[in-house]
Amino acid sequence: MNTIAAALVLGLGLTSTSALFLQVAQPTAQAPTQSAGQKPTVQQIPSLPIGVATGAVEITHGPVVENVTDTTAEIAWSTNVNAGTALQYGTDPSHLDQTAGMPWGGLTHRVSIKNLKPNTTYYFRAASGQGQGTGTQAQTAQLTFQTKPAGASAEAKSDAR
Repeated sequence: MNTIAAALVLGLGLTSTSALFLQVAQPTAQAPTQSAGQKPTVQQIPSLPIGVATGAVEITHGPVVENVTDTTAEIAWSTNVNAGTALQYGTDPSHLDQTAGMPWGGLTHRVSIKNLKPNTTYYFRAASGQGQGTGTQAQTAQLTFQTKPAGASAEAKSDAR
């Protein structure tokens, strides 16, 4: 059902900027002998559209390290509102000197990292900034993953045949 039809069926109203509000009929404060032609008062209660933040951006799931090979890795996480995607990483836990990201604007964030060293521990921190409607940023604690030994990816591919 489209938004306008839903608004009509549910007694909801739309403003010219597509904001949604709920109309609630309230009895008037007049005596019980109210005239039959008198209409009840209507109160408009603003309601935010679905997916609009009422607080700060939050990382709601992850990060999850996915698809690790000897030279690549994918890391994914989710947020409560559309936000940016940035991943700081490196081989020194006190110096995350590399950054990867993806275009802004999603609830699901997935970063592919390439040109990693085989059999190496990497430290990383995921961040989602400029949360839509919040202007806030969320970031995870520092985490780790280890790449596979050299050639491990090629062996796995040839075994799959």
